[in-house]
Amino acid sequence: MAKVMQMSDSDHDELSLVARIEADLIGGNFRPGEWLKQADVEELYDSNRFDVRMALLDLKARRLIEHIPNRGFRVINLSEREREDLFETRVILETAAARLAASRISEETIAELDAILLAFRDCMETADQDHLRALNGQFHDLLYQSSGNAVLAEEIKALRQRGLPGTRGGLRWRTMAGIQHSHDEHVKMIELLRARDGEALAATIDEHLNGWRRYLP
Repeated sequence: MAKVMQMSDSDHDELSLVARIEADLIGGNFRPGEWLKQADVEELYDSNRFDVRMALLDLKARRLIEHIPNRGFRVINLSEREREDLFETRVILETAAARLAASRISEETIAELDAILLAFRDCMETADQDHLRALNGQFHDLLYQSSGNAVLAEEIKALRQRGLPGTRGGLRWRTMAGIQHSHDEHVKMIELLRARDGEALAATIDEHLNGWRRYLP
């Protein structure tokens, strides 16, 4: 089993067990298809059997892990077809949310997006991918929350997380050029939000979501 990220005592106290395992799954600290033996998880997270079982069932319900009868739990390992379907669905939902956000977002929220983008830019070359990925998630969560449709925003976040276990940021983020290109597209998104141009924003997000294909070997 993978070595999980070390956390301070304060972090340990603040996060629930399911949140700690989820953070390690999304952070790529477990390999796709890796088995999560319950006894090992108990030891890694210094927790009891009941709490670990409940946490694993919660993560299974969110499709970050899967349960194989008579064998146990393992990290989700999407097939090429499943990943294509996931991105196709995300494009449909996220472009719809973008159109809504362009007409509903407040100037205060645009300023918050600017602040997240500035933090991302300032640590692009020095921060680890866990931190960059967290900022990226904050940016997109806030953008889609601005659609004014909480159900839509929640579904988008859940689908994004389903594609993350084992990827450590995805193909695009394997190079500095890919990280820079992602940042540049975020800058363009804010410009289009300020212009209230929902159609152009939707097209930019479509391109953004499919950008990983440029980095295929």
